[in-house]
Amino acid sequence: MRYVETSHIKIADVEAKLEGANQLIDDYIFDVGLKEKDQLRLKLLCEEVLRLAKSIIGLGIMDFWLEGTSRVTRIYLSAENHMDKAKQQELISVSSSGENSSEKGFFGVLKSMFLMQGIDDEEWNLKDYLQEVYTKREQDPYSQEAWDDLERSLVAKLADDIDVYVDKSNVKMVVTKDFSEALSTVGSRVPQAITPFTFIDSSKKNDIQSFNKVDELLEDLDLKPKDAIHMKLLFEETVGMLKALTADYHAAIWFEKYNHECCIRVSGKTEMSQDKKEGLLGVASQKENTLVKGFMGKVGDIIENGLLNYSNVMKLQQEYGGGFVNYGTMGMYNGVEGMADSGIMWSLYEYRDALKENIDGGEEVKQAWDELEKSIVASLAKDVLVGVKGNRIDMTIVCDIK
Repeated sequence: MRYVETSHIKIADVEAKLEGANQLIDDYIFDVGLKEKDQLRLKLLCEEVLRLAKSIIGLGIMDFWLEGTSRVTRIYLSAENHMDKAKQQELISVSSSGENSSEKGFFGVLKSMFLMQGIDDEEWNLKDYLQEVYTKREQDPYSQEAWDDLERSLVAKLADDIDVYVDKSNVKMVVTKDFSEALSTVGSRVPQAITPFTFIDSSKKNDIQSFNKVDELLEDLDLKPKDAIHMKLLFEETVGMLKALTADYHAAIWFEKYNHECCIRVSGKTEMSQDKKEGLLGVASQKENTLVKGFMGKVGDIIENGLLNYSNVMKLQQEYGGGFVNYGTMGMYNGVEGMADSGIMWSLYEYRDALKENIDGGEEVKQAWDELEKSIVASLAKDVLVGVKGNRIDMTIVCDIK
């Protein structure tokens, strides 16, 4: 996959620069070779990001650019902070609908970050915000309002993640779009049904309540019996993998149902101090990665090593038939150039594809392929997508349903 970074367009008037922005987007689409449906998704997402830029253009001149590949694209919006207090107050009180949002809606939160007013953190992340809204909306009226606002936002629907970074004089927003085939529906539409969250904590690994809840959760999805059994198996494999992790973490796991797909989502964070990271790094370097541990064992290795750094994932390997298969390298699908910004991104689809291409490469590759064929998760899942960035863990297992 070719990695492309466009030129940076300086925007002081969005309407005047729209033609130039559209040309930049079209050139990027051509250069990376996006498919027709993906072209439309990217154009819609860029339009919404530019609409956001228009609503906060009081910041002054903004830089707009794109970079990435046909698999993962990032949209950048960057600005300096040199706004007077009057303009700050004017913009922060206006929502995307033109009504007072009290800074509680999705766009209100993004504007607050750009205005650097009324915020406690120097970073904001869509996935953290989404998890917060999910967990609170049942009991907090504000959260229900925020959820409704999220459902109306094309940016939140189309983007796979949004990060906002703030320092003393600058603010940067990075919108990530993953064009994985398995996410064409899951990442672009509102689910038909979402189950409540089940929480998995590393300090309570022997707690079996998470296993007992799965039948209750699946009832809410109204799946056909065979699909329900498949999702239960995937859930049990996922929880088992999480319980095997050595890192300290707190993760939420839930189901989402779409028209023809059902998925398991995992979203978690680790309390990874420097001391803990060095300790885990020592464990990782001493661990002999020579025994066949199964597919979900590999996913666990991707997560734990991803918490350390990119190079540790690239070194992941498994011994088969006297040779080694670098399963970390085989499953990676994000450009190396953007790794510092985007963290680790690994896919079952890419791993399977790489094994197919190298099937004649030796006995070790054939054994790795046989292991994959026997895996419950790999046989049932359309794709397994793993993302690790900083201390954050995200995983999506997508399965076709009748």
